[in-house]
Amino acid sequence: MNERVDFKTIEDSISCIDGIINVKIVGEGSNITEVHVLSNRSKGPKLLVRDIETLIKARFGIEIDHKKISVVSFDLEEPSHETAVTQERPILWGVGWKKTGDNFQADVEIKLVDKVYHSCLTSKAWDQRERCSLVAQAVIDCINQIVATPLFCIRGVTVHNYCEFDVAVCLVDYRNCEKTEGTLIGTALLRDEIYETVARSALDAVNRKVNYYHSFHQENLEKNVSEH
Repeated sequence: MNERVDFKTIEDSISCIDGIINVKIVGEGSNITEVHVLSNRSKGPKLLVRDIETLIKARFGIEIDHKKISVVSFDLEEPSHETAVTQERPILWGVGWKKTGDNFQADVEIKLVDKVYHSCLTSKAWDQRERCSLVAQAVIDCINQIVATPLFCIRGVTVHNYCEFDVAVCLVDYRNCEKTEGTLIGTALLRDEIYETVARSALDAVNRKVNYYHSFHQENLEKNVSEH
């Protein structure tokens, strides 16, 4: 592409992505050499970079190397300790997948506070339903790492069309002492890749429960340490 590109228009488009606070593009003519992004902590940097790559390519027809995109995440306001504790929730930090023959690999990262939890699951997956299920399982595997017990279990995940929108719906059972206590439901609109959307729906299902069980686990650890 030899025509001059309006960087301001691209910056305005990128600013519409969830989590973006500010963006500055550096380049000349049609050549983008750097994209500097400030974001909040609602979405992981890897996901933001992929969203930015996709937007620039789909809307403006420009291929850009992900290495040219730098993301700095921070909180605009420093919350009090009490507020921070009550608002801590897991964040989808990264989603990857790879298909090799009949095998499908789901790679998920979930961040809570300052720690990133990782799950990589591989299984034979003959169709998209099975692949979506594996991605959701990887999310729940990360969540079970956070609560330090196999508390959550995937019941099922599907993608439906409602009122002209594709929606991922994830059902998750949660258990305590091997007894099912209930079933949670999470949803996410299909705005990104389908597997990222499925991951967001799985996280949406358990997000409200995780903080309670994580805090409970931390309190038990502190109690055990003090007793010894």
